[in-house]
Amino acid sequence: MRGPAAAAVAMMVVALAGCTSGSSVGTTPATPGRAASAAATNLPQVSRDAAPGPTGTGSFDAVHAAQVLGPAVGLVISTDAGTRAGPAEGSGFVFASQGGTSYVMTNNHVVAGARRVQVLMPDGRHYLAGIQGADPIEDVAVLKVSDTLPVAQFADSTRLQVGQPVVAIGSPLGSQGFGSVTVGVISAVHRTLNSVGGATASPESLADVLQTDAPINPGNSGGPLADGNGHVVGMNTAGNTSASGIGYAIPSAVLERVAPSLLRGRAPGHPYLGVCYEPIEVALAGDPTVQGYGVVVEDALPGTPAQGAGIQSGDVIEKVDGVDLNNGETLGGVLQLRNPGDTVKVTALRNGTEVTLSATLGDRPANGGAACPS
Repeated sequence: MRGPAAAAVAMMVVALAGCTSGSSVGTTPATPGRAASAAATNLPQVSRDAAPGPTGTGSFDAVHAAQVLGPAVGLVISTDAGTRAGPAEGSGFVFASQGGTSYVMTNNHVVAGARRVQVLMPDGRHYLAGIQGADPIEDVAVLKVSDTLPVAQFADSTRLQVGQPVVAIGSPLGSQGFGSVTVGVISAVHRTLNSVGGATASPESLADVLQTDAPINPGNSGGPLADGNGHVVGMNTAGNTSASGIGYAIPSAVLERVAPSLLRGRAPGHPYLGVCYEPIEVALAGDPTVQGYGVVVEDALPGTPAQGAGIQSGDVIEKVDGVDLNNGETLGGVLQLRNPGDTVKVTALRNGTEVTLSATLGDRPANGGAACPS
């Protein structure tokens, strides 16, 4: 299955981790507010771990991680969201706070279409929440509550190593499973996740997610995946229904990229190249003579940055800004950490000869852009 900007590799059957049913908590119904960006002139900074990467101090200690992060993790209750018959429950975590206002990050599919959103914290405090900003493309939403709450810190997901221990915190059974902690490892750092949709009108595809064997169950969506320091390396978003011990999380590097825009009530930009391609392993199945590694270009769509850069059908893109597209590294994964307007260096094999091209990324069109040939 192919598409512009990021090819869809083998379709994975996923179960969204964010829609358990349960009774609502709170008081008078209210409509979640879409905050006006013009007044947002003094917004808080995202809290970031000063350490160079996501590591634990000494041996991995899940108890320590849960004690550090747990107070910042809440239960998110969405009422009358889209086609849902009743309240739905997911998870979220506070990532910024300033001046008596705190901001909670969760999955977009947890709150999309909701008439009322509430946040319940571990100490029993609960709030009606406004939707400050939402990004269906990256499946991230930011909620706003009027109180000063404990804040989680991010760690740098780009420094994660396969096999590194992690903890997932959330509410897989709603209020019955409040603050549930599961433990596992990072199984892989570059996976493509298709058909993430929840109650939204159309499914989402996430170009580059973390894979973990820490159990991710319905109700965990929007909760944090953390390192041994209790610092957030990802947001739990889905589990795989066709395999055991496979869950997925959006990397913290992506969350940090979109957070400033969402805090201002703006839709973040999404880098767009406009190239149709096959992963090398797919191309080799049809043509064993294909040289190189990375992705094989099938088409540079008309009027896109790919066409403007001179990318051609048959090119084998091996690197972007010097990052090799091997060891599971994906083209979409490299690009999603950039912003529209950024210029990237594309290194490709063309008829066996290396060529270097410069592409200035566009902003992904609202409709996803022109379709690739099937």
